Amino acid sequence: MAATIVAVMMPVGAFLGAEAWLARSLNQHLRETAQMIVQRIDGSIERAVLALRDADSRGLDECLPEDREAMRLLVFESPVLKEVAVLDANGAIRCNNIGSLVQITSASTPFVTRDRRLSLAVVVARGPHARALRVIWRSSASSAVGGLVSVGLFVPYQSVHDSNIGLGIDIEVTPGGKLVSMRGPGGVEGSGDVHAVIASRSFPVQVTVTASEGAWRNRDGWMVVLTTVLGAILGLLIAGLMLLAGRRGDPMVGMRQALANGEFIPHYQPILDIDTGRIVGCEVLVRWRKPDGTMISPGAFIGEAERSGFIFPLTLEVMRQAAAELGPSYRSRPELKCGFNLCAAHFRDEKIIADVTAIFGNADVKLSQVLLEVTERDPLPDMDVARAIIARFQDMGVRVALDDVGTGHGGMSYLLKLRVDVMKIDKLFIDALGAERQSTAIVDSLIDLAAHLNMDVVAEGVETFDQVEALRRRGVRSAQGYVFAPPLPGSSYVQLVEAMEPVAEVQAPIRKALRG
Repeated sequence: MAATIVAVMMPVGAFLGAEAWLARSLNQHLRETAQMIVQRIDGSIERAVLALRDADSRGLDECLPEDREAMRLLVFESPVLKEVAVLDANGAIRCNNIGSLVQITSASTPFVTRDRRLSLAVVVARGPHARALRVIWRSSASSAVGGLVSVGLFVPYQSVHDSNIGLGIDIEVTPGGKLVSMRGPGGVEGSGDVHAVIASRSFPVQVTVTASEGAWRNRDGWMVVLTTVLGAILGLLIAGLMLLAGRRGDPMVGMRQALANGEFIPHYQPILDIDTGRIVGCEVLVRWRKPDGTMISPGAFIGEAERSGFIFPLTLEVMRQAAAELGPSYRSRPELKCGFNLCAAHFRDEKIIADVTAIFGNADVKLSQVLLEVTERDPLPDMDVARAIIARFQDMGVRVALDDVGTGHGGMSYLLKLRVDVMKIDKLFIDALGAERQSTAIVDSLIDLAAHLNMDVVAEGVETFDQVEALRRRGVRSAQGYVFAPPLPGSSYVQLVEAMEPVAEVQAPIRKALRG
């Protein structure tokens, strides 16, 4: 029955997820386009105001030949202005830098901004379709200076023409001053439009970006089909595995026997200081080594271990082996840390505190060298109890980290409420660092948040030197990943520690004979 449900629900879930992604990606594309246009408009107006204030300070209202020459120079020096004019009290042009070369007529009344001296208007130059934005700076009631800003500075004409999704852009100087209204090719008749509206926070300007939902679906809808097919294949595969597992009986029987036979062993992935290249510690990971030498990764058994409660004896066994293997080298290197993963079930009561104390209280690996990593595969059952347990550990000198930040159940609430010592940024974001703007922004935000919360940061899954350099530029000191070393057996990790972090020998003082 369960296998049948999985086989049916996987493609349904994949289809619904892909449909949600398709709608979300269209909305995001439109919002980003509208936001980009608003930013360009704000920047153009701000630069125009700087030039117009300069013109106003020069007193060009006499419209003398030298005044016109000064206007030409202002336009030449400005990156946004096409024309500078002296306006009368009614807004009519008294003189400008281009004379009668181009006829400019008003298409709207001026719209006053938050600064009463600054207003915006829509004008038409060279016919009814060539609209431009008039920026007006009025320092007195009798006259003002105005500048003409071409809409080509902030409208991505080429993107509209090439998008082929019926992309439309409407820009309005509010209320009612239509500045731009255009629509590109590719709309699907009978299909609804999706809109994104962004208003400038500084000026009375609103941008609406529109696209055809049908055209967007025609362009990217193959993702929905592919995802649904893959979901169906995955559902059938999982259902088959569930049926096969059911025929083989309870998998926990074999796991308990493997624990009794010592088949679960720790591997150690080094964590390095990327500024100095020194080892600062490791993350302890469990592997299942079968009697024939086959090595099974934790992804194949950790989920079942957590669901069944087998995770408790398994975690303690890994801790005991790590304490024994690392003890001799860690005893003489008290600055080294070793991290252990704890799941949500470990934070139901305080038994884990007694277990950790019993293993490390009198071991060569001290409590101050232990780092406990809170994973987010399942939500914590009680945040208050979890916070109390973490506080007890911290009082004992044990440090606590939040693992896979940004990918689990807790997210930012875990960071803020649990008050851990270390934030571990998931490989998902490190992989996209520098390649995807959103992931890069998330990494930057997490690093900044960690600094404000006085947390150390460890980057997980670092696989290239470009990622190392990007992390170093952002002030991240600690990282782990295959670019440095894979998870190592105990003997290999200890050899690496002793080679890279030699203990200085203490020499006996040399006695000198006293001469009398």
